[in-house]
Amino acid sequence: MKITIGGLAGSGTSTVSKILSKKLKIQHIDAGQIWDELALEHNTDILGLSKIAENDKSIDQELDNKMLKYAKSSKNKILEGRLIGALCKQNNITSFKIWVATPVNIRAKRVCQREKSNFQDTKNKIILREKSNKKRYLMYYNIDIDDKSYYDLIINSKNKSPDNIVAIILNKI
Repeated sequence: MKITIGGLAGSGTSTVSKILSKKLKIQHIDAGQIWDELALEHNTDILGLSKIAENDKSIDQELDNKMLKYAKSSKNKILEGRLIGALCKQNNITSFKIWVATPVNIRAKRVCQREKSNFQDTKNKIILREKSNKKRYLMYYNIDIDDKSYYDLIINSKNKSPDNIVAIILNKI
């Protein structure tokens, strides 16, 4: 089974993907980890790489081509990333596509707790990165990140634990 899990920073996709991967005993591929590695290669942070990518399509293409290669290679994977569900749909790759949604203030609070950072700075960075991402996704792929019609299941993680979310997913699949 191929499952895609997308959501914005702090929505809980990484935690959910890891738990689901263990329960289903299938590999988890994280686009965020690949993005972090690309940021290091470019001697910047994730927000800096987003800004660079606004003028260099090859950065997004490198990440997304890697994710699509994983999506095409095997049926038993969990692919986590903001675009992978939409990319699978655009490329006719069969998968169960999940989007995890949460309001920005809750996401920023979660990221602050994880990274031990200032709330307002973190929220501002999240908003800036999301504006950059939205611009690039439309420009490079004609994907509107706000369009949830790509997804088979949308879960609001605001008041749900990761285990609750995984239970909902397992029930649907």
